[in-house]
Amino acid sequence: MQSFSRFFLATASMAALLLVSSCTVLPSSGPSADAIQSGSKASETPYVLVNVTQAVADMLAQEQARPLSIAFGSAKKTSSSQIGVGDVVSVVIWEAAKDGLFSGGEKGPGAAQIPPQPVSENGTIVVPYAGTIRVAGRTPQEVKGDIEAALKGMAVEPQVLVNVVANNSNTVTVTGEVARSGLIPLLPGGNRLMDIIATAGGPRMESHQLAVQITRGSKSETIPMEQLVSDPRENIYVQPNDVVTLIRQPRNFTVFGASMANASLQFDESQLYLNQALAKVGGLNDDRANARGIFIYRREPADTVRRLAPNARAMYPDGTVNVIYQIDLKDPAGFFVLKSFRVANRDLIYIANSSLAEVRKFSTLISTTASPVIQGAAFASSLHDLSN
Repeated sequence: MQSFSRFFLATASMAALLLVSSCTVLPSSGPSADAIQSGSKASETPYVLVNVTQAVADMLAQEQARPLSIAFGSAKKTSSSQIGVGDVVSVVIWEAAKDGLFSGGEKGPGAAQIPPQPVSENGTIVVPYAGTIRVAGRTPQEVKGDIEAALKGMAVEPQVLVNVVANNSNTVTVTGEVARSGLIPLLPGGNRLMDIIATAGGPRMESHQLAVQITRGSKSETIPMEQLVSDPRENIYVQPNDVVTLIRQPRNFTVFGASMANASLQFDESQLYLNQALAKVGGLNDDRANARGIFIYRREPADTVRRLAPNARAMYPDGTVNVIYQIDLKDPAGFFVLKSFRVANRDLIYIANSSLAEVRKFSTLISTTASPVIQGAAFASSLHDLSN
């Protein structure tokens, strides 16, 4: 009888093991650390794996937001005092004699006000007796000299004043989350970015919720509003025809895997570091987490990634690359890296399971699968004893 029970139990246990090993996949919240590392070595890998050291974290902190001062330059490149097509120009002419072309007649020397006129598509205006005067791309002082030269010999010591009544060509478009969207004329001395935003009534919400985008020709760059406020170097001069847009851009990150909570969270901090992000979800799960398997999934510009992995190539039309950054918290220095690694908008943070956690899962699954069979074997043995 005992040999029958042992045989039955052994057969049942073996059947359970075969069932688990051949038909069941262990449940998991994502790939293992080994799977990610081995996948990065494949010939056609869909991502680049980067081990994060302190030097890497420091480099990424400098690369995350491209300064406007580098993208566009901080100098005042174009004088907004130049007249452009569409501007409305006023001309006043004085003469020294009472019997001149523009004098006041018997009342003595006077002034003649030429009605304001828009600059034509050819960049010109018309002044009586002086004819057609080219004004586009020139300053009022330069146009003044041209008109006086054209009137020489016809008017008596003419003195000319040229004034731009409506500065329609030297404007910047401001739109988005500002109090008053519209066209803002530029001052002759130039306007900085913060000046333009203030002239538009300022932002309609807190700065940490906004990004500032500047479009100049075919180039467009965006930085967080807080960076513009805190870094004077980013307060660059705007240029005519720039488009300044304040964009509501709440930032978020997602955490999956062996953390105390899996969640997608918004953050308001201008600079959120990885240790702060993990604290927001309660940190790592001590029973499951692989301290060597902290992974951050992100898309980065290929130029940035090549500084870390020279063979990296663009994977998308916009020139970006899939990157997985790995941090090892078994190394005591890894916690300093956590404090230096900046979380970017839409980052996905994944904490892999430890191998011990996988063993626990396997043991639990074996126990769950084999227990009914073993109980059945014990019941069959009892029936066999009763029958004898």
